[in-house]
Amino acid sequence: MTLKTVSVLIPTYNRADWLIECLESIFAQTRRPDEIIVIDDGSTDDTLERLKAYGSGIRVLTQENSGKSAALNLALPVAKGELIWIVDSDDLVTPDGLEILLAALEADPEAGFAYGRHDRFETGPDGRKRWMPTGYWEVCEPEDFLFETLLDMFVHQPAMLVKRELYERAGAFDESFIRSQDYEMLLRLATLGRPAPARRIVFHQRQHEGPRGTAAHVIWYADRERCWQRFDKIIFERLYNTLPLSKYLPSDNRQTEPGAIRRAFIRRGVVMARKNLWTVAGADFEKAARMSDQPLSLEEAADLRRLFMRKYAADDIVLMPEVKKLLLSLKQISAAGASMSVVIGRALVWRVRKALQRGNILMAFRLASLVINLNIPSKRKLREVPSSFVRKVSR
Repeated sequence: MTLKTVSVLIPTYNRADWLIECLESIFAQTRRPDEIIVIDDGSTDDTLERLKAYGSGIRVLTQENSGKSAALNLALPVAKGELIWIVDSDDLVTPDGLEILLAALEADPEAGFAYGRHDRFETGPDGRKRWMPTGYWEVCEPEDFLFETLLDMFVHQPAMLVKRELYERAGAFDESFIRSQDYEMLLRLATLGRPAPARRIVFHQRQHEGPRGTAAHVIWYADRERCWQRFDKIIFERLYNTLPLSKYLPSDNRQTEPGAIRRAFIRRGVVMARKNLWTVAGADFEKAARMSDQPLSLEEAADLRRLFMRKYAADDIVLMPEVKKLLLSLKQISAAGASMSVVIGRALVWRVRKALQRGNILMAFRLASLVINLNIPSKRKLREVPSSFVRKVSR
């Protein structure tokens, strides 16, 4: 099936200079989009005046300052394209970005959206651009995309070309989110549709210290990570109660056998812990430890090892009394719990190394003490973890 029409949506607020750069990169596409809609979110600079130069080449929608989600909700119902490409007004797209994403969808007609990579840049006082690599990124098969995205967001909206019908199924953007609205929507899309990876760079992400959010709720650069974490917790508190447990397994392996269910509990626990939702994460780990005395599979161990490999600092949280108690209690439950304790301890070694690299000797010592306690056998007679298993999960 040939998909012919593409609508580009560009929400913007007080970024006139960057918006013009963004538009020029879109007009330079090797495959020009069929429609370009700029949504001005109540800008107080000269955005609207400068857009007049484009005449009928773009469509301009305006609203009172309400945020990115509201801007996109205004544009989506009136966009004419079969495919939607949302581009942030401070970013630039590569000349062949749309062509690359279209080719990915053509190669996999059953996919609901295509996605590619990005690199990053910043502009110095002299006007020169300094280029940086992608940053956090996961290469994964389509059946693993949802779980990888639950762990951390690595695909951004300007890197995605989405079938309009998938947005219609997903519903409107949540206007209560002034940050992480793209992550929340991506998770909905990934739950409903199959991704088609392109794995080539399709846009350049601008790094800058300008404010985000809305006029009423400004997010300053120094607060961006704290804000992301706050909204991410809201997203995952909802998901814990609404996303079926089976969705945490690869899409080609959503079985109902006890082994698959145990792995699903482990995976959901890892996801929730990485979002600092340790109470529900602990409940899932305990359920997994009680389900079976069978040793952990290598896949389950690999999942657990990712517990502390997150973007945001986690050392202080790991050493909170309730978190330490939760981790140490696993080895008292069952042989599987003991294996989980060993794997978690080995995963923490990575944090010990990081603390040493930062010169934080006290933190490294405290983390190392927890590692030792996690690996000390409990008083119960538990099955010994095979040495071959330990060697493999330590790699």
